[in-house]
Amino acid sequence: MYKVVSLTSERSLLGIVIADDQERERVWLRELLSKNLESLSPFYEAADGQRALELVREHKPPLVFLDIEMPVLSGIKSAEQILKEMPQTGVIILSNHSDEIFVRKLWKLVPPDGAFGYVLKDSTDQQVIDATKAVLSGDCWIHPRIQRIIRRTESGATGLTEAEFEVLICIALGFTDKATAKRLYITEKAVQARLKCLYTKFGISSKGASDEDEYNHRCRALNIAFRRGLINRAELTDWEDQAW
Repeated sequence: MYKVVSLTSERSLLGIVIADDQERERVWLRELLSKNLESLSPFYEAADGQRALELVREHKPPLVFLDIEMPVLSGIKSAEQILKEMPQTGVIILSNHSDEIFVRKLWKLVPPDGAFGYVLKDSTDQQVIDATKAVLSGDCWIHPRIQRIIRRTESGATGLTEAEFEVLICIALGFTDKATAKRLYITEKAVQARLKCLYTKFGISSKGASDEDEYNHRCRALNIAFRRGLINRAELTDWEDQAW
């Protein structure tokens, strides 16, 4: 049994918002927090990101838990609005997803001095409690698997720049070099230069192309990107629908 810890001295608690489209996940988290941490009540629950945003605006809690994939408004978009409008509210992402594309998007949203957590749903109860205490104290808590992804994205040798990532999205959407150049307002030569850097970081040789090559470089890059979690169907749909 975990030691019950009082957090009232760290932040003035006005309730906690828990947002997940699965009721069993909300019940599990509420019971875990109620049992192991004092003074976190009341709990406000939401089954979609839009309702979560409304609850945060209404109650201005010190902490909100957000699942990533929820109806109406995703956890990522809800987190973006919360961090923008109410930076004093700590945000913990509690999700099954460790795809690099989610990590990239969320990491760009977190302010330098923001309280933020990324907890995977297969985390131990103690890890969830530790993350809650850290964020309520104004700190960050990131699951070890997510930390490894962050280090990779920040690595100049393997992490993609935003320019390279945009080109990757374009080829995933089926754009030619000409169409990509038009979409990104750059030249075709610039597109090809970005692709060359992308192939290098993926370990794909861009030299010696011939009819005897065993694979298409673009297809190979997409295969690696999908396996690495850099792109997925949901995010591609989102990129395709938005105006650049």
